[in-house]
Amino acid sequence: MSDRDFKREIYNLLGLSFDAISMDETVDEVLETIESGRKLFLSTPNLNFLIAAQKDNQFRNSVINSDLSIADGMPIVFMCKLLRIPIQERVAGSSLIEQLRSDQRCKQRPIKVFFFGGEEGVAESAHTVLNETSDGLVSTGHLNPGFGSVDDMSSDDIIEQINDAKPEFLIVSLGAKKGQAWIEANIDRLNVNVVSHLGAVVNFVAGKVKRAPAWIQTLHLEWLWRIKEEPALFSRYLKDGFSFLGLFFSKIIPYAIIVRRDRVYSTPGINIDKTSNTLALKGNITINQRDELRDKLQIFIKAKKNFVVDLNGVSYLDQSILGLLLITDKITRQNDISFKLVGVKNNVHRIIRLNKLGFLTDLS
Repeated sequence: MSDRDFKREIYNLLGLSFDAISMDETVDEVLETIESGRKLFLSTPNLNFLIAAQKDNQFRNSVINSDLSIADGMPIVFMCKLLRIPIQERVAGSSLIEQLRSDQRCKQRPIKVFFFGGEEGVAESAHTVLNETSDGLVSTGHLNPGFGSVDDMSSDDIIEQINDAKPEFLIVSLGAKKGQAWIEANIDRLNVNVVSHLGAVVNFVAGKVKRAPAWIQTLHLEWLWRIKEEPALFSRYLKDGFSFLGLFFSKIIPYAIIVRRDRVYSTPGINIDKTSNTLALKGNITINQRDELRDKLQIFIKAKKNFVVDLNGVSYLDQSILGLLLITDKITRQNDISFKLVGVKNNVHRIIRLNKLGFLTDLS
């Protein structure tokens, strides 16, 4: 079990996990990961991720299963602010790469990257461009695996080519769903510290697509610039936009009302019954109870026992608790034990439904 996961500042948004983390903190996390020699599966969910995850459980789980999940999109940040989730800043994957390239610590000891995927010739161009500059990243290799299945792209030869280049940061560009699936399938075989699907980054580094100027990013119009640069994105953005409006009015607005309205205070309680492997909650369970709940959840997980969390006496769950339950789902699946929310009633059932967390309950 990873204690690091339980220490993350995680919040739920429509069934996806998001870390409340700034750009500077993300840069520090990447550098600390490389320095320590551990592994980091970095997900960068944007609006397209959020929409796709509503109907694709495997894709949703790939984000939940990641070690760090950053809010890559202003619609995500906007929804978080509306729901009082403390994510105040967009941490785009492309901006993260720009930050690392300019970071003085990286310039003193450049991070070794490898480009995997992208259109024909683009990864090679990104490799060349990066090594012609004197900044915080240096490319140790590139590989275009073609258009096969995840299995086709997971051969021993492909993994060996990546590992032989000894990269510290693997930049994957295979399309969001395939890229996330490929990372999950191969992360244990990769001798790489940081792995992330950053689809647009290879195009930006190679110069095939120009990044929006800073003033356009400040106005939150980068999506319009992307359409100018890549007209094929228009149909995807249009489809995602309509899906976003549907979720916004059917899920976000009703939940925002619940978050803001006055609630009858109910004294919280967290009781553990080891005989029945049950964690019974009551009252309003909020961030004030998060540490206590985390500690008691760990008792079952460390014991490798299947368990249930009984919400029969609960009147309210806040966003931090929903995020903790997502992390619990990840860790229990990784430890081959089962975990379910039971006794979900009334207002709490509505909170679970609006937050797209029915898969955690005995009702889904």
